[in-house]
Amino acid sequence: MVTARILLGGALGFRDCDSATIDALVDSATVRTLGKGDELARRGEFFTSLCMIIRGSLETSLLRSDGHRHLVGFLQAGDIAGVIGLTDGLGHVHDLRARESETTVLLIPADVISILKVSDSKLGRAFELQLAFRSRLMYERLSADPSMPLESRLARLILTLAGLYGAQVEAGIRLAMKISQVDLADWLGVSRQRINSAVQQLKKAKLIQLNYSTITVLDKAGLVLLAGT
Repeated sequence: MVTARILLGGALGFRDCDSATIDALVDSATVRTLGKGDELARRGEFFTSLCMIIRGSLETSLLRSDGHRHLVGFLQAGDIAGVIGLTDGLGHVHDLRARESETTVLLIPADVISILKVSDSKLGRAFELQLAFRSRLMYERLSADPSMPLESRLARLILTLAGLYGAQVEAGIRLAMKISQVDLADWLGVSRQRINSAVQQLKKAKLIQLNYSTITVLDKAGLVLLAGT
């Protein structure tokens, strides 16, 4: 549980909590390992735990009535899920599914969180900061008007992901997760053919590199200009 303690203690908001609070949260938690494609939570179902990813990756998505997936986002090690459902008691807002084999999550019981919120007010503040963070990401997505050129919307998405999960490498900024063109299409709500054309335009302009589902930002300034941010 050492890794879990380090990740939770460094997460937004939780890093400000008392050390004893973090210890109590980790000590009360259970660890669950998922196989690739395994479902952790379903939209609308009551989620009785706060979830933190220890290893691997989860996707948050919605399944439309026509069976098409709408990809909402990715969660990587150290990211938190389940805050909204635990706050309003109305169930989880998205489906949560493992993207990698041996994806490991920490599940902290809701009743333990309720008790600790009384003794450490900073834990409630951590929930507020997590909600604000996710809201800002959603508003950023909404600001990408569908009437904008797809290349601009794609540039915005890649910049957001690079800011969250990018690592500096010799060539530029490399995203930590694998993202296929199908993922990009489902994320932006377009066909694979359209996203392929947009990706090729960004590659042709030497703004990004995409090899084996790994995206590297080659020209961040150029992407910012294209994104119109």
